[in-house]
Amino acid sequence: MTRIVRAELRRLLRPRTLAVASGATLLFSVVATLTVFSTARAASGGPSRRAGTTLAALTGRGGGTEAFAVGASFVGFLVFVTFIALSANEFSGGTFRSLVLRDPNRVRVIAGKVVGALIVAGGVVALAELLTFALSVAVAPTKEISSSGWFSLGGAAAALRDYATVLGGVTGWAVFGTTLAVIFRSAPVALGVGFGWAGPFENIVVDSWRAGYRYFPGQVLASLIQGGTTELGLGRALVTASLYGAVAGATALLLVRGRDVSA
Repeated sequence: MTRIVRAELRRLLRPRTLAVASGATLLFSVVATLTVFSTARAASGGPSRRAGTTLAALTGRGGGTEAFAVGASFVGFLVFVTFIALSANEFSGGTFRSLVLRDPNRVRVIAGKVVGALIVAGGVVALAELLTFALSVAVAPTKEISSSGWFSLGGAAAALRDYATVLGGVTGWAVFGTTLAVIFRSAPVALGVGFGWAGPFENIVVDSWRAGYRYFPGQVLASLIQGGTTELGLGRALVTASLYGAVAGATALLLVRGRDVSA
């Protein structure tokens, strides 16, 4: 599988791709930081999927990466769409068929490609956290928010925790996206189904059915990325996301191994 991972990294780490990813990451960092700091509310309590973050969270030791975590919880859907497009195009374009002619182990091929893409995603997540932290340090004085606690050991631990939860959520979105791509083998169809469910459906339903925050895959992953919310704590979000991811991943691997590759 190492050869497949390296090949995927060479494919993704092209200058143009890196330039686009870097620009998008910078844009995300600016928008997330300015939005979170300008909308933070004074009320106490944990972060909420409905109401964003609080001033108490920003002044705490993890405040330096709070904008990163909150912002990432709302762009996880973009990761979902990206992995659908990447994987579905492999099937519809005949690339996957060519790969399995060279390496008949289909499970190894699809797993290696996902791992390679996730390594790149991990680098993008790290860059986004660093940029968002730097921008938060610059913006904090304008909002009369102390950033002294951000540079403590507790602040470093909070930053590592935020990186881990965001990467965990990104991995979940990647697995779900790849599974839809494997099921439908068509980017337009898979994107239509994924967008319809994780976009309008989930967000409309949770407005009237609050329990959806604890059960809908998209809402669970968003809470995991944010490090837990008032609607769904981190522990339960991690367990639920792991169960959903295991089922989705197993489904994708079984379909890849058992179905004919006709394109």
